[in-house]
Amino acid sequence: MRTATLALAALTAISTIATGALPGPARPAMTTARMSLGPAALRYGRSIGSPTEGHLVGGTHLDETAYLRVMPADAAGDVRWGLEPLVEMIDRAARTVRRLFPGTVTSVGHLSREGGGDIERHRSHESGRDADIGFFVRSSSGRQLFPEHFVAFRADGSAVGWPGAYFDDARNWALAAAMVEETEAHVTHIFISSPLRARLLAYAQGKGVETSVRARVAEVLQQPHGALPHDDHFHVRIGCPSGMNGCIENPATRAAPSGRRPTHRHVTTPPTPRQPRPARSEDDLPIAPRESPSRTEHGVSSASVDDVDG
Repeated sequence: MRTATLALAALTAISTIATGALPGPARPAMTTARMSLGPAALRYGRSIGSPTEGHLVGGTHLDETAYLRVMPADAAGDVRWGLEPLVEMIDRAARTVRRLFPGTVTSVGHLSREGGGDIERHRSHESGRDADIGFFVRSSSGRQLFPEHFVAFRADGSAVGWPGAYFDDARNWALAAAMVEETEAHVTHIFISSPLRARLLAYAQGKGVETSVRARVAEVLQQPHGALPHDDHFHVRIGCPSGMNGCIENPATRAAPSGRRPTHRHVTTPPTPRQPRPARSEDDLPIAPRESPSRTEHGVSSASVDDVDG
């Protein structure tokens, strides 16, 4: 992981804020005395604004390792920057899952751009506090499978369009629990479809996980209201670090433009994929074809957050 030096983060943020040199409409000049960095910014870099209208200064890069891979479909553009607590949390959680299940590799999608801001076909991920993490996929024998892109799952755990591939309850629970139990990064939301949320909580109960742990994870896991479910990946969001001035916790509620809805970043309209040939064994499975139907998402209830996307 490459972390911008504290001096560079501080100087960049001071310069950016003092001159109003942020993308978008012109902003009036603001003195550093009126907009101090705050102690958290000196440690972590800075998340400016909200997840749907913000920027990132002095962020940390999430690198690939033996236990972390970038989903091939999401590799272009280097959208793997975030606040240090978010990046470190993902790294530690991936190591935890690998320790519990030797050889496991966690697949990540988009975080934020190096400077934050807009990402094509996203409505969030702008301020370094969001990350997309692929669900773990297994064969019927329990072997981990490695898709090229996020894979959607039904309520029964079977993969959409990928015969013989299944939602890995054990590894996915381990990842969610590891992230929620983090102390440095405060996870406020892990967006996931209701049926898959129920699977994870049922799995934990069946394994005798302590009630207090299940309650904490249940509070964070949620399906966005008024949006298509997150049935193909975890969308993780952390809160503003304490003392980080200028960081806005939740996006302001806003309606989608009249006549259309925001586009989910995984919208594709490929040619109808060929039907995969039967696998030679349960572990010799074809790569899951992309779904053709468009997938769109928009805001959630005002009780949680607005403008949730992939």
